[in-house]
Amino acid sequence: MDYIQVSLAEAIPEQARDYASARIGSLDRYAPDRVDFAWVNLTSDKSVIHAHARLDLKWVEVQAYAEADTVTEVIDLLRERMRRQLVAMHSRVPVHN
Repeated sequence: MDYIQVSLAEAIPEQARDYASARIGSLDRYAPDRVDFAWVNLTSDKSVIHAHARLDLKWVEVQAYAEADTVTEVIDLLRERMRRQLVAMHSRVPVHN
């Protein structure tokens, strides 16, 4: 993956940046095309952590949203939702000879 931008709200610990980069950054192996850019935004609302992510591929954008009680839980849930979308895209990609 060429570039990952992780934005953290004030209440989110700084170490969440590295965890999000590693977990979301590993999704490129599931993508049907090169991932040019990834963006992750982590915010909190009282006791709930919110995560939104976007992957920009050559010809499409993949987005997901998740909520959970902990930073690691929300990032893992977000990653799994994005992974499922990327895997599903393989069956929809036209094959050019």
